[in-house]
Amino acid sequence: MDLILYNAALDPQHKQAAVAIRDGIIAAVGGPELLQEPGPDTTLLDLQGLPLLPGLTDSHLHLAETGRSMEVVDLSPARSPQEMGQLLRDFIREQQLPPGRLVLGWGWNQDHFPSRAFPTLEELDAMAPGHPLVLTRVCQHIALANSAAMALAGIDPSTPDPVGGEIGRGPGGRLTGVFREFAVPLLPQPPITPEDVRRWIQKAAGRAAALGLTAVHTDDLCNLPGLSWGEVLDLYLQLDREGKLPIRVVEQCLFLTVDELEAFFARGFYPGWSQGNFTIGPLKIIADGSLGARTALLSQPYHDLPQAGKGIASIPREDLEALVLTAHRHGMGAVIHAIGDGALDLSLNAIQAARDAFPEIRETPCHGIVHCQITRPDQLRRIREMGVQVLAQPVFLEYDLHMADLRVGEELGRSCYAWRTMVDSGIPFSAGSDSPIESMDPFGNLYCAVTRKDYQGRPDGGWHPGECLTLTQALEAATAGGAFAGGLAGRCGRIAPGYWADFTVPDRDIFAIPPEELLHTRAAMTIVGGTVAASKKEL
Repeated sequence: MDLILYNAALDPQHKQAAVAIRDGIIAAVGGPELLQEPGPDTTLLDLQGLPLLPGLTDSHLHLAETGRSMEVVDLSPARSPQEMGQLLRDFIREQQLPPGRLVLGWGWNQDHFPSRAFPTLEELDAMAPGHPLVLTRVCQHIALANSAAMALAGIDPSTPDPVGGEIGRGPGGRLTGVFREFAVPLLPQPPITPEDVRRWIQKAAGRAAALGLTAVHTDDLCNLPGLSWGEVLDLYLQLDREGKLPIRVVEQCLFLTVDELEAFFARGFYPGWSQGNFTIGPLKIIADGSLGARTALLSQPYHDLPQAGKGIASIPREDLEALVLTAHRHGMGAVIHAIGDGALDLSLNAIQAARDAFPEIRETPCHGIVHCQITRPDQLRRIREMGVQVLAQPVFLEYDLHMADLRVGEELGRSCYAWRTMVDSGIPFSAGSDSPIESMDPFGNLYCAVTRKDYQGRPDGGWHPGECLTLTQALEAATAGGAFAGGLAGRCGRIAPGYWADFTVPDRDIFAIPPEELLHTRAAMTIVGGTVAASKKEL
């Protein structure tokens, strides 16, 4: 044996367990008897009674964007447009940026402002005079630009809205500086180089390992302007060959056209193709925007602002159906970003159409819905009957529980974020963070899943507490559920002989603490393939 972990708590019933590892694979699971005959080269690691969890997985995030977010102005602390301006001016001064240099910011949320309104163009122009500003909302579905940034991009009142996007306009067509969905790429961005992306991936992967994640499912191929999907894919493969991916990465392959997807298949890639710690996962499609930005596509107008309409479809219905059909024909599942119930209807219809078009495909790929937040009871039944998986983000409730009922009304809100209903009905269910939208911290995700409270413990008893998951269910979503979502069931997500030796060791006994203490839990050690990827404690 290469490594034996012992004195470990696998669950509340097995607190003196041992696990033996050979060549990165679990060879045996038992008790103290595994320590009787260690080999001369066997490393023994005493976990001192701490839990040994199957490696925690994040089933949907954006790894490169997470790394990128570490290098721009963090606007998340701002509680007013004036505070946004102060954060920007501080950054410009600290970085000694010359006048005229483009400045990027990320993470603002107007729902934290007293007015709950977007900054006006006048407020944007006053934030950092002399600098073009592009400031992305926390959801990444809306960006703000000051007049200097719009002039730099050549945008004026005559600029047409792109397909799937919207340029904000006021009375008389006057620009407001607000850009929604596929209008955001019209704004200026500094050129992205392959070296930038390498750096961002490495930063974010290292952070993920430190937080206790052994695997992440990421969406990077077609959302890094200036780099082709092939260049991004080659960067991942190069990093893996160099031993610079400390965690496992499943690529949710975002393609915007059928031609791109067919070119991907023509190059020889397919779901399950792997090299070292990198694996090709499902196709990723974006069907709508975000609830906080009111760009999620609903079936009815927004309850708190009917004049905003029903949201935005990010992709024409015909293109959505063509992408799902192409993936299905090649045996590839499609996981579709659908937050609003209107987008969910379109997504389920596209999946059903693909199945109807190719009934001879017996080994049906498992399609899924990413986010799946605003759901009607009839849709929950349809998801179950169709056998569609859900890739949810429990951590979204930290913010969403304060505005979801406002956006959609209390009646519809009662059937939204319906995790317990999904799990109890047998819907395949996994948990992710959508980082950098929210933190990658898996224990914060577990906390939100089992309490349905924000980080301040509100509301008492949790928001719609009947939809709370048990800790066992939440851990299943973060382990075996994530393995299923990535096409890796049977290889990771459980502690059993033959599985990869991927483990997360929390710094306290999560089986014995109050659920609220999950929020303060950290990873003591992260092990990937029998190798320590991150450690904060001598064991």
